[in-house]
Amino acid sequence: MKSSKPRPKRLRFAFTREMLQVWKHALQPFLLFELVYKLLTIVVFVPVLSILFNKILDWGNLNALANFDLLRFVFSRYGLISIVVMAPIAFLLIYTEFAVLIYIAYYGTLGKTARVRAVLQQVLIRLPRVWRFGTFGTILYLLLLFPLLDVGFGASLLPGIQIPNFITGELLKTTSGAVLLTAVGIIILILNLISIYALPILVLERSNRFWPAMKKSARLFWRSKWSLIKVMIEWGLLIVIAGFLIVAVIVGGVLLIAYESLNEGWTGFLLSTLVSIGLYGISLLFTPLFISFVTCLYRRYSNPQDIDPSLRKLDRQASLRGPRSRLFIQRNKSKLVSFLLVVVVAVAWGITTVWNTLGEPPDEFVIMAHRGDIRSGVENTMDAFEGAIRAEADLIELDLLQTKDGKLAVIHDTNLKRLAGRNVNVYDLTLEELTKIPLRENGFEGYVSSFEDVLRTMQGRIRLNVELKTHGFEDEHYVETFVDTVRKLRAEQDIIVQSLDYDIVQRVKELAPELEVGYVIFATLAPKLQSFQADFFVIEETFVNAGRIASAKLAGRPLYVWTVNSTDAVQHFYTLGVDGIITDIASDARQVINELVDPIIKTDF
Repeated sequence: MKSSKPRPKRLRFAFTREMLQVWKHALQPFLLFELVYKLLTIVVFVPVLSILFNKILDWGNLNALANFDLLRFVFSRYGLISIVVMAPIAFLLIYTEFAVLIYIAYYGTLGKTARVRAVLQQVLIRLPRVWRFGTFGTILYLLLLFPLLDVGFGASLLPGIQIPNFITGELLKTTSGAVLLTAVGIIILILNLISIYALPILVLERSNRFWPAMKKSARLFWRSKWSLIKVMIEWGLLIVIAGFLIVAVIVGGVLLIAYESLNEGWTGFLLSTLVSIGLYGISLLFTPLFISFVTCLYRRYSNPQDIDPSLRKLDRQASLRGPRSRLFIQRNKSKLVSFLLVVVVAVAWGITTVWNTLGEPPDEFVIMAHRGDIRSGVENTMDAFEGAIRAEADLIELDLLQTKDGKLAVIHDTNLKRLAGRNVNVYDLTLEELTKIPLRENGFEGYVSSFEDVLRTMQGRIRLNVELKTHGFEDEHYVETFVDTVRKLRAEQDIIVQSLDYDIVQRVKELAPELEVGYVIFATLAPKLQSFQADFFVIEETFVNAGRIASAKLAGRPLYVWTVNSTDAVQHFYTLGVDGIITDIASDARQVINELVDPIIKTDF
């Protein structure tokens, strides 16, 4: 006998129509709550957490934390204090936001409009039970696993966690690295998918444990997997179409207004500003959309009897909007409040956006060719350096490693497997042996050169940014050998020096005060760069923000960004006000900068 259990409806655009019905009831409380919560995040939560964290750093005299010192900090007592104190606070704030949104979405699926105040009150009343969930697992999910997905619909307090681009860039240069990166991405995606219903289960059901909620989420995911995939494809298409239409309307409106009334520079500025505001407005809806999406699917595939009875109690209270008519002002009071909140948040966001995305373009924007021009030859070889000169780079960034016989070789990798196909290390070879091994990359072939040969060849033609790298087998005279080579060729004015190793930065400056020495930072918690003793800073693009740029400017030290490999990023960092970039696309970067500068020159005349 066939089962009489009804089959779930096919989720095509019917699901989108269902979502629109939910949003008829949920849109207003969604916007009201998100606006308030984002405003609180900007003006209260983030500043308080920052003050608290900086105070912990002050207690430990740890204001100059960067690179590998961060790992030592995490395992220090001050790092432990930071985690113990701040992680629970951040967790509660993030959980509260998600819980309120889930409640609003749930009542929307019932065809009811929830009052934000009543829902927030209910969440706060139930908040103590959160500690019974299994704090470690829940914190791990909300503060690490979900942010790693980085798809634009996370909590207000916690941005997406990204793997720094210099790591992904290096991994993608090898097949094994690309496979590893892809595998990590797939694992993160799968873990997020199987845990997608965990929060609705914890918020809406009587479940008090995180891991059982995860197991139930995995079962629900398996039942709803095809519906989930179909809806994701459907929404992907709708988002692309909607985004295209919105941008087209904004661009068309700006061009219509600006026609024959604004100069080219102001038109571009107005256009980018309006697009940014439009995208920000859309971003307010991303998290509520995601929550609505998950909650609707959860209701389709879960057992209604599992819903916590307290939600029905909340339903019976005067917490949901009734259908009776009221006076105009009373009926529209929440809308008026929402409008005022939109204005307040827009102003606050505008100030924040201007501070974080607009700066004063530098008088001279420096373009450094990363390991030369890799479109002209193998990285760090003479052909790549000649290509960098043709690409009109201001400097060539190159890497030094010490060989077995104490000489200085221009090469980045400690091991030659990636470029030469040989599993041999630089520190196991003499300079003569190393320079005889052919290197291959992107269809080019080249050879390692000595630092002295590169200095002689490039001297007077282009300046060099020399990075002193370490492999752990350098002798005690590594830095002295470098300084002696520079002085021997009288190249002090032809180079600048940088290193990831702060001790090397200090040692070079001690031995050669006349050299300009910079500190390369791939990760930092330091709010003020003045804490580091260096003539300039080179910061990985993930950690560059307006605050650190202002910090460098106040200290009178240049700040360069690495590795900037898209024209959009070049324009972004130029507008942000950094002093220069290190890039693999030097010729493209030069063209972008010329186009940005030309309208200004035309306007002046």
